[in-house]
Amino acid sequence: MKISCNMIRDLLPLYAENIASQDTRDIVEEHIASCENCKKRLEEMRTLEELPIDTDIAPLRNIQNTLRREKLQTIILSVMITLVFAVVTIAYLTTPAYISYNENAVSIIEQGDGTVLLNFSEEVSGFHVEQYPAADNSGYVYDITTWETIWHQKISKNNLENTVLNPNGETVASIYYYNTDGSENTLIYGDPITDGSVITLPRLVLSYYVLFAIGFLLICGIGLAIFRKNEKIRNGLEKIILLPISYLFAHLLIKGLNSTTYLARRDFYAILLVTISLYFALLAGRNILKKLSIKKPKTTLK
Repeated sequence: MKISCNMIRDLLPLYAENIASQDTRDIVEEHIASCENCKKRLEEMRTLEELPIDTDIAPLRNIQNTLRREKLQTIILSVMITLVFAVVTIAYLTTPAYISYNENAVSIIEQGDGTVLLNFSEEVSGFHVEQYPAADNSGYVYDITTWETIWHQKISKNNLENTVLNPNGETVASIYYYNTDGSENTLIYGDPITDGSVITLPRLVLSYYVLFAIGFLLICGIGLAIFRKNEKIRNGLEKIILLPISYLFAHLLIKGLNSTTYLARRDFYAILLVTISLYFALLAGRNILKKLSIKKPKTTLK
């Protein structure tokens, strides 16, 4: 009986895999001895079987590294947002509510060795002292104010201990209590330093930082407009412009629309901490959104 090529080709996989019976193998070998097409098909099968297995795992490692970076960016984004929320919450709870001068808020105790103590009432949760030499070189002038906070009122009731105003034995010429409502300072110890009134004004240093951030933001915006077609420069400017944006937003969270301060260091450090957290959060968010926009399939209108 003559065996057709179609039947032989059905048997070739079994023959190539060495799982055909001897009778079948004999039939296949007898056929391919006289059929070049089926013989060629068998050689192709054997060639495919002998192809080496690709053991290069570099592509898999690249995918793994990409997934790890995306996961890390998501973690950084979550941590930074949490940190921003925590810092803003703590800043709000510890925001000074300045106390107008009254005799119960703070009292002066003069010791026999010349040191001067500040004694605070229970409502006071914090104070600030500024020291500068008197104009007549009679000693030092001290400006002091006090405040309370929501943290002190609702959470911690720890009272301030007596504080030595001149621990190094400086001569105390005058002590003024300054209010933050624009009214004149109140002399609570010593002699007046002037015949007129004394008023302590808030500092404007934060205003300068805000103006600098706005200027820097405008420069970066102009740079983005100019180099919008240069991908390398544009990517760098997109990262840099997030800095002034972060600072301005941090200032808004800590100080609102007010840029004057009586506690410049405290406010600046709070703003700086929020700025750093916001910057890394925005940077991680930018990278995530950029990758999502690349992966998103483009739709065409028909």
